[in-house]
Amino acid sequence: MDGILAHQANRAMLGATPTRVLLVAPYAPRGGGMGRIMAYLAAQAPLAGVQFEMVESRGGGHAVLSLWHSPGAALRILHAATYKNPTIVHFACGDGGSVARKGALLMLARLLGLPTILHLHAADAGAFRAGMSHHGRAIIAFLFRRASHCIVLSPFWCQWLVQDLGVKPDRVSIILNGVPQPQVARIYGSGPFTFLFAGNLLARKGLPDLLHALGAMQLAAPTGSWRLLIAGGGDSAAPRTLAETLRIAAHVHFLGWQERSAMTSLLAQANALVLPSHHEALPLVLLEAASLGVPAVVTRVGAVPELFVDGQDALLTTPGDRAGLAVALMRLMNDPSLAKRIGDNAYALYRRCFTMECFVSSIVEVYARAMARDR
Repeated sequence: MDGILAHQANRAMLGATPTRVLLVAPYAPRGGGMGRIMAYLAAQAPLAGVQFEMVESRGGGHAVLSLWHSPGAALRILHAATYKNPTIVHFACGDGGSVARKGALLMLARLLGLPTILHLHAADAGAFRAGMSHHGRAIIAFLFRRASHCIVLSPFWCQWLVQDLGVKPDRVSIILNGVPQPQVARIYGSGPFTFLFAGNLLARKGLPDLLHALGAMQLAAPTGSWRLLIAGGGDSAAPRTLAETLRIAAHVHFLGWQERSAMTSLLAQANALVLPSHHEALPLVLLEAASLGVPAVVTRVGAVPELFVDGQDALLTTPGDRAGLAVALMRLMNDPSLAKRIGDNAYALYRRCFTMECFVSSIVEVYARAMARDR
């Protein structure tokens, strides 16, 4: 019944004629959370009351190969201008080259008179812009100001757009990411305590910090009662060598990149999720863990400390603090009541803030505002 009422409310906001939305994002595995959140949104078409079309912007290979996808995305946008239905182009935008690729497509959509949404998922866009030339910074600011509406994940990013980029406050909305409720249940096994690291094997994800922390934990309290599952794409040679050097290789298992259903199963079986990233926006896997009641050890990055309370919804550590990370890991492993309490609180937080119903309703409201403004 709630879904039906939400659909009716969304339809009322957008009008009687079905609205079409092009979701422009990197959907290949390399796209990470940006593509996943847009795919989640596309799957909610009945609830949103719109017609979603997924448009690949990058592909899964090297960044240079994305040049093959950009013309295809441009053609999809050109074709959208011929639709009889109202049409919106919704861009998922991250750091670095993502801004340039989406910026060119955004300008095309604006020239065609289409309302545009620029949805910022950047882990460290501020640092990216600070390292650019004066002209480069001006171009980035111009692109954000040209969007019909911008979506960010936290007040920090809202302040950055308004104060630093000059975007008008009424053109920026803070919308928390949402994830679907998993159709699986937690599995509480009797084996070793399972830590799960989920993410591409990039330096900013903090995997070396995690391996060093586990090595220190093993030295402090030698035990065979834990294991680390590493689920993510990328070159595993260096972390494998590090695990051997730290003498914990027998506890560490590299699983490679996992399909979404397989990742959900891994989360359901994990005792704890560990995200020691140096830069993040709002990691989707953290919300997915919360949807299953899985406790997490995560660094204070991006919007995380604005939403999760240390010792209540998660255990928060400082990026690069390997000693502090080791302490947090030992706390969860040695205190089942703490792990359960944090997991239960994380699930309650998910129900309040991160459901797809909340996410979709907020997105549709932005669509309605963008369409009204651009008429």
